[in-house]
Amino acid sequence: MINDAPLLAGLRIQLERMKDVPCGVCGQMVVVVGQAAGPHVASLHCATCDRHRGWLPKTIADFLLETISRFGWPTEAITIRNPEFAQANATALWVHARSQSQHPELVMKRN
Repeated sequence: MINDAPLLAGLRIQLERMKDVPCGVCGQMVVVVGQAAGPHVASLHCATCDRHRGWLPKTIADFLLETISRFGWPTEAITIRNPEFAQANATALWVHARSQSQHPELVMKRN
């Protein structure tokens, strides 16, 4: 999939990982995927002021390519968050489902 990385050029990404900080020039958290350079899959530039913000990791590029191939080009920025957030949400859903199955009397039924 890495050879398809140029297909991501122009994609807008909302950064919401713990390590992400706003652009030092304009405060924007949205970046735009740019061209590859050297060993890097693609560059990331601020969506507002075009300042270089970093490099797109291969794992995220592969994920984005797979997502776009399944669902098409997004109409708004794709949000990238820490995996811990996804894990916390999955755990919360599992705990809720498990508590419901162990205590069916807690499930309210509508007539």
